Amino acid sequence: MKAIVKTKKEPGVEVKDVNVPEVTDTDMLVRVKAASVCGSDVHVYEWTPSYEWMPLPVILGHEFSGEVVSIGSKVKTVAVGDRITAMPGMACSRCDYCQVGRPDLCRRRISLGLGGDGAFAEYIQLTAATTTFKLPETLSYEAASLTEPLSVVLRAVDLATLRVGQTAAVLGPGPIGLLAMQLVKLSGVSLLMVAGAAPDTKRLALATELGADVTIDVTKEDPVKRAIALTRRGFDVVLEASGSPKSVPQALQMVKPGGKVILIGIHPAPGEIPTTDVVRQSKSIIGAYGYDADIWNRAIMLLNTKRVKVESMISHRLPLPDANHGFEMLAKKEATKVIFMP
Repeated sequence: MKAIVKTKKEPGVEVKDVNVPEVTDTDMLVRVKAASVCGSDVHVYEWTPSYEWMPLPVILGHEFSGEVVSIGSKVKTVAVGDRITAMPGMACSRCDYCQVGRPDLCRRRISLGLGGDGAFAEYIQLTAATTTFKLPETLSYEAASLTEPLSVVLRAVDLATLRVGQTAAVLGPGPIGLLAMQLVKLSGVSLLMVAGAAPDTKRLALATELGADVTIDVTKEDPVKRAIALTRRGFDVVLEASGSPKSVPQALQMVKPGGKVILIGIHPAPGEIPTTDVVRQSKSIIGAYGYDADIWNRAIMLLNTKRVKVESMISHRLPLPDANHGFEMLAKKEATKVIFMP
């Protein structure tokens, strides 16, 4: 089968012919229908220093959906023919903890696409202990492949505890930011601003289409001054989804006294924090990472009912052999969301 493989500790990926995984009694085999590219996949493609720990070679990809085509005798959670997506953190199903029903304590937990082979392939092997979710027949495979990033954002918005009529800003109009702004809009805010940089022109236009009240280009306009002009004291909540270290102090200046800054983006370097202002103005900094099964179920419902719209975010659908082209477009911000269609 074809697969997108990270083979070297340097920029780039390779499309290789590899064996279809063998299914044991504690495994399932899934035919991948759609696999979307995460920002962390782009970081791995570019080979930023924070990924030096990765074991290579490894098939990339952890945002996916597909059809179960084979199961082992000990797999009870799915059946052949089921349409599914799955959490990327996967217990091994074989160690002593897994054998006594404690996969949460698994000694050999695998992170799909990072620590173990992922979904940028024609087939993916999952263990019996994998947390899987059956998809509604009315939900497309393409939309379902965005369940994982939507779950990340849903947790962040939960932590923001927004109330109807409050104000909010989202920094970074990438896929995470565009998902975040839609959830923030659903929470009933009275004013929503989305900020991006010069290469984000198309993404900012999409943010407006998806419901942003105000969009700004931070290379042309000071987001802090605009925040004060719009709200007088600052936003109730600012969600940082750009991954730029410069945006962290900006976010803290844009939020009102007593407000919250929710950090979602993964930063390549530390961001400066004006600690005295944070203390004297009782501002909160909250890191948002991960999710649970309840959040995934909510995300699937939001996608299925189209309360969160992802079709317009999917800018490119590519076959696996076009891997490098897809990654290059994302690195240059020429694409919004790329989905590989095995």
